[in-house]
Amino acid sequence: MLQSHHFVPDSRQAWTRLALALMIASLGSVGMWSVVVVLPSVQTDFGASRSAASMSFTCAMLGLGAGGVLLGRVTDRFGIIPAIGLSTAALGIGFLGAGLSASLWQFNTMHVAIGLGGAVSFGPLIAEVSHCLSGTAALQ
Repeated sequence: MLQSHHFVPDSRQAWTRLALALMIASLGSVGMWSVVVVLPSVQTDFGASRSAASMSFTCAMLGLGAGGVLLGRVTDRFGIIPAIGLSTAALGIGFLGAGLSASLWQFNTMHVAIGLGGAVSFGPLIAEVSHCLSGTAALQ
């Protein structure tokens, strides 16, 4: 009997991969939404209007888009581990820089780095979920 290397949705390996993808996505995706939680404080600290303070979220989303492309290429070429390392560095630099920012433009710039770092954590979860769904659909 030949052993099949096809994806089995309910295997132990599938559940382990899903748990790892969920952990990576949970930790890394915090950067996308953290500024929304502190937006009133950002507005007060920098004396900015609500729209000016909200620009940091836009910067994070621009970083997320660019990071998806750039770090996707890194993942294709070198694998997910180096991409997660770069993501961790970008998130660390972004959060430290945002915490030390003296002006709103610095805070916004750091959110580009936060978005860049969050991109790697978002992709694996989407890929895992779509892989599970396509494997389940193939069985029906």
